[in-house]
Amino acid sequence: MRSLILLAIIFLCATTGVILLLYMISLIRKARPSERTHMDPLPRMLRLVWPVVNILQFHVSEIAPTSMLVKRKRQLQLAGLEFVLKAEEFIAVQCVSMLIVAALGLWTAGLLDATAGTKVWVTLASCVTGWLYPVMWMRDRRKRREKDILRTLPGYLDMITLCCQAGLSLTGAIAQAVQKGPGGALGQEFDRMMREMRTGASRMDALNALADRLDNKHIKSLVSNLTQAESLGASLADTLSAISDQRRTERFQMAEKLAMEAPVKMIGPLVIFIFPVTFIIIFFPLVMQFLETQNH
Repeated sequence: MRSLILLAIIFLCATTGVILLLYMISLIRKARPSERTHMDPLPRMLRLVWPVVNILQFHVSEIAPTSMLVKRKRQLQLAGLEFVLKAEEFIAVQCVSMLIVAALGLWTAGLLDATAGTKVWVTLASCVTGWLYPVMWMRDRRKRREKDILRTLPGYLDMITLCCQAGLSLTGAIAQAVQKGPGGALGQEFDRMMREMRTGASRMDALNALADRLDNKHIKSLVSNLTQAESLGASLADTLSAISDQRRTERFQMAEKLAMEAPVKMIGPLVIFIFPVTFIIIFFPLVMQFLETQNH
C-alpha cells in the first residue's frame, strides 16, 4: 500500500514537472526578442540577466496595466533612460530582481537554520526589496541627472548668449553650444532638440518638448521666457543674459546654504563617533588608577 502511494506521489510530481517544463518552453517560444537597434547600450549588470528579461518583457507587455506602463515610461524619460529600457523591460527587470533577491534571502535564512516562519518573512521582505531596488536606482539616476543639468545650465546659457550677440540665430547658437559645450545630460537634450527641428518640428515645439522631457522648473522658466521674448520681439541675447545671471546667483545661494548646513550635519557624527572616543581616552587612565588604589 505504501509503495503504491509513493509511486502515485512520484507520478504526480513527474507529471507536474513535465507540464511546467512544457509551459515554460511554450512561453519561451512565444516570446519575441526586444528590438534594440536604436537603443542605447545596457548597463553591465543588466547584460548578465538580459536573456531572462528579454523573455519576461514580452509577457509583461500583455499582462501589465496600461497605466503602469505609461507611468514607468514617464519615469524612465525623466531619469534619462528612455533609450536604455522600455517600460515593459523595466518591469521585467523588477521581476528578475525580485526573484534574485528572494533566492538570496531564502538561501541566507537556510544557512542560518532559521525557522519556517522566519523563512517566510525573509522571503516576503526580500521580494519587496528586490521589486523596489530598480525603482530606487532609477530615482537616484534622475537626481544625479537633475544635478548635472543645474550645474551645466549657466555655462550653456552663456555660450548661447555670446553666439546670439555675435549675430547667430537662436537655433544656430544652440547648435554651437551643443558642439562646444560641456556635454552632459543637458547637452544631450539640446542635441535631441536640434534633431527634432531638422526632422520638421518648429523651434517652439522642440523647446516645449525639451521642457516636458526634463520636467525641471529652471528649464520650463527658460522656455517660457524665450517664447515670450520671441512673441514680443524682445532681444533674445538680453533675455538669455538675464536668465544666466539669475541661474548663477541661485547656484551661489544654494552653495552658501549647503555650506551653512554643513556644521549642523557634523554634529551627528561628532556625538556618535568622536565624543565617546574622547571620553574613553580621558577617563580610561583615571578609572584604571582608581581601580589600582582600591586593590591596594
